[in-house]
Amino acid sequence: APEFTKHHHQHADAHTQDGATKRGSGSIPDLTIALGVLTVSDRASSGVYKDESGPAILAEMQAHSARTGEWAVVLARQQVVPDDREEIRSSLDEWSSGDAGVCQLILTTGGTGLAPRDVTPEATRDVLDKLWPGITEAILFKTMDAEPMAMLSRAVAGIRGKTLIVNLPGRPKAVRENLAVLMPLLRHAILQVQGN
Repeated sequence: APEFTKHHHQHADAHTQDGATKRGSGSIPDLTIALGVLTVSDRASSGVYKDESGPAILAEMQAHSARTGEWAVVLARQQVVPDDREEIRSSLDEWSSGDAGVCQLILTTGGTGLAPRDVTPEATRDVLDKLWPGITEAILFKTMDAEPMAMLSRAVAGIRGKTLIVNLPGRPKAVRENLAVLMPLLRHAILQVQGN
């Protein structure tokens, strides 16, 4: 995966996976998810350490796609920003604006805890039209036995226009655990948001 950018985004078409899928006797319509990955971290954005959670999101999404054939994934946007409410909000707004939005799915990583600089949920709420509390509750329920600190998360999820936005934790291990709950629901959720 390419290096995640600092304070800017880039188009990334190299991650497309094609192919129609069939399940049982009926053909499943193709679904290609235009994905945006927003890493929120003061230290990663300033180069103190390399972002690992953003690439972990893409790797997990691609692995699920290859394993199940439920959807293909294209990395449409990627960015690393500091824990700044306005910068987070601006990226989410840009990526989900318009009739269709640049991204059908935006996954953020980082900034969901209790620390004073953790403002990802607030920035996300700033742009959402509708909340999707069921998924964050399900993720907490499924992950807190293995990781009691999951209860410190204030992550939110919801819909902005035709874009689904979900906050994930900042650690790669926690990202993978959260995605294991989310990914099996994505096809149905995104098709509903798109009006299908």
